[in-house]
Amino acid sequence: MWKKQLAAVATLGLVLAGTGAVLAVTTTGRTPVNCMDTTWRKTEVSTSSTDWADVPGLQADPTAVFPMTVDVSATVSGAPVGFRVLSTNVGTQTRVSNPGATQFDPGANGPNAFAYQWVEKGDSGAPHAILLKLQWRSPSGDPVTLLRGDMAVLYRTDGCDGEA
Repeated sequence: MWKKQLAAVATLGLVLAGTGAVLAVTTTGRTPVNCMDTTWRKTEVSTSSTDWADVPGLQADPTAVFPMTVDVSATVSGAPVGFRVLSTNVGTQTRVSNPGATQFDPGANGPNAFAYQWVEKGDSGAPHAILLKLQWRSPSGDPVTLLRGDMAVLYRTDGCDGEA
């Protein structure tokens, strides 16, 4: 009889441990948004670098409270390309925004559109300055061209530039 009870307790423990592990890797949050910073480029830029490099002109420097979203869209041609958002705070601590790097293959039939959203976690309840840079690389070393693109950052802060 005690073996059945022990097995039941062990099974329950495994279920709870598994649930805890799932919850540990899945996080959620809610942030009211009152600001949006935007930037875009209308001229072509290319890379064939296999190392991460900044996409010229696609960066933002918000002073935010709590998490922010970084939306990027672009028209790209050429080889498959990797994108990521690099975040540096005022203490020069740098990390890759969630969910990390992504890869896009524009295909052989001409330019194609790319859109992706990153979340910069901003783990402070007080305003903090962040430098967000869109970076890219060509994993194969073949040329990639960004024909045009934009970046929009949505966040919460005490006051927005340009706010009425």
